[in-house]
Amino acid sequence: MQHSPTWTRNLSEPKLLAAGEDWDAVRVSADVAVRAVRDLEARGFPVGPVLHDLCSEQAYFLTPPGTAQDWEQDGTRALGSGSWVVLAPPGWDGLLRWVRDPTDGPAHTPADDLAAALADAMATAEEAAR
Repeated sequence: MQHSPTWTRNLSEPKLLAAGEDWDAVRVSADVAVRAVRDLEARGFPVGPVLHDLCSEQAYFLTPPGTAQDWEQDGTRALGSGSWVVLAPPGWDGLLRWVRDPTDGPAHTPADDLAAALADAMATAEEAAR
């Protein structure tokens, strides 16, 4: 049985939370995120919580704290200490939706695995656009 991460406790509606302590986040377009999640799953790599913001069509991968310090990947934005992200409670189904719920697996997606999957997903998206 999976347990909810600490940050989800007492969270009954979407709330602005500070990055950098329990998690960092990597923001990317939702279409690239879906491709990356599929790639990570197909390779058997761990996939932590992934949130889709339907208003902005952006997705947020929760990564280990400190990821944002060294993150450099075109087409993405790393959000760490000093950044804020609106997160939804587990199971939330509104304009924010979990692609991977915080209670469904590991607390984070490893940064190296995510970087490789995002690079592949972006290359595939570029090829499809041609």
